[in-house]
Amino acid sequence: MYVRNGANPMFQPVAGHHLFDGDGMLHAVRFKEGIVSYVNRFTRTHRLEEEMKMGRAFFPKAIGELHGHSGIARLLLFYARSMFGLVDGRKGMGVANAGVVFFNGRLLAMSEDDLPYAVEVTSSGDLKTLGRYDFEGQLDSPMIAHPKIDARTKELFALSYDVIKRPYLKYFKFSSDGKKGPEVTISVDEPTMMHDFAISENHVIIPDQQVIFRLREMLSGGSPVVHNKHKVPRFGVLPRDDADEKRIIWVDVPDCFCFHLWNAWEEGDEVVVIASCMTPADSIFNQSPQALKSILSEIRLNKNSGTSKRRPLVSGMNLEAGQVNGKFLGRRSRYAYLAIADPWPKVSGIAKVDLLQQRQMNDDVNECSDGRTDVMTSEKNLVCKFMYPSNCYGGEPMFVPRSADPFSAEDDGYVLTFMHNEVTGKSELLILDASSPSLEVLARVKLPARVPYGFHGTFIHASELDTQKNGYYCSSPGR
Repeated sequence: MYVRNGANPMFQPVAGHHLFDGDGMLHAVRFKEGIVSYVNRFTRTHRLEEEMKMGRAFFPKAIGELHGHSGIARLLLFYARSMFGLVDGRKGMGVANAGVVFFNGRLLAMSEDDLPYAVEVTSSGDLKTLGRYDFEGQLDSPMIAHPKIDARTKELFALSYDVIKRPYLKYFKFSSDGKKGPEVTISVDEPTMMHDFAISENHVIIPDQQVIFRLREMLSGGSPVVHNKHKVPRFGVLPRDDADEKRIIWVDVPDCFCFHLWNAWEEGDEVVVIASCMTPADSIFNQSPQALKSILSEIRLNKNSGTSKRRPLVSGMNLEAGQVNGKFLGRRSRYAYLAIADPWPKVSGIAKVDLLQQRQMNDDVNECSDGRTDVMTSEKNLVCKFMYPSNCYGGEPMFVPRSADPFSAEDDGYVLTFMHNEVTGKSELLILDASSPSLEVLARVKLPARVPYGFHGTFIHASELDTQKNGYYCSSPGR
């Protein structure tokens, strides 16, 4: 079963609205015994349930509404309603609209502003929200929407950040059977946007970048999401089994903002990070006269020297939203499948990229005044592009291995993606041959409903669904 998350507001916004503010909606396509079925369901978050009782939107929208004095007024009005019992915000205000993962027998829908929500896949292929999930009382803070699962150890790694109080950032992991390890406080000077991170075989890689939260900016009429141009971005490299941050190594990576990190692995003294570097750094959240660029890049972090090198892998196109073969997450991988985000923010196609293409000769290396090295590349890393037909756009490509054979070729599998025709209003699921020279279309599934553009997904194999736990446990009604 392919499941993809996305933001889809149930009620008309009362003020400003941002794509990230919408209510979480899951779209699922099940393949069983030669039959394909489709379902979409809102994740019934506490926030959505409360608004459904009122018949309108009234929870503050974190990005679209909380700007300047009007944003402060909306917050004060919401808290006044809470004080008088007109609304209950104690059970979470998250929208669960960004990520989705199947871990330890549970399908979890996530956004970084709340606990995950457990969702049951019923015998008929339907989706049923079970409720907020705190890992049997082990988690008492929000979890970001991009946890990482090591395919070999079956462990889940995650971060949690707080925009108001210290500690601003915590790292933790769960064993394959769902037991939580110690929370590791990661020392950062101020609340930082921590949407994604990476793991390698032995380390966790944590970006501390220039997009930060300063709620006081609202007092002067601004946005609480701020691009701090004076801050030098850095990446923390921490042994992933450590119980504290004593051995973390911080490496500066100037002029770098990565909203998503696709993979990381170790090569000698270096940790190699594959990520999309975005400029301007805050362009997703705030209006900017500068056109957004998202360049797939290789970042090398030297743990001994504390220096970094960065080179673009594919230039000339925005590559965002994608993945590598999950069997290679945290280990050296050759291929990545990424959305071609042109014209931004729409997705006009899919790129298959060779991450290991030979580097250019030394005469292509330019030393920068800040000490880092940028290596200029041609398009040799681009294996192929699959472009959608005219008036059609899609989203994140999902790689699905053809088999569980650990010795199969890395690109032996399929790429799944939703595609929507803006003229006819029809949506389809495309199934592409990941190993073909042109990402050949193997099948098209015509869907009975429009699939709105969304975010991230997962694929659940039948063997995983057989392990599904139908009940859920949340230790406190206030969570």
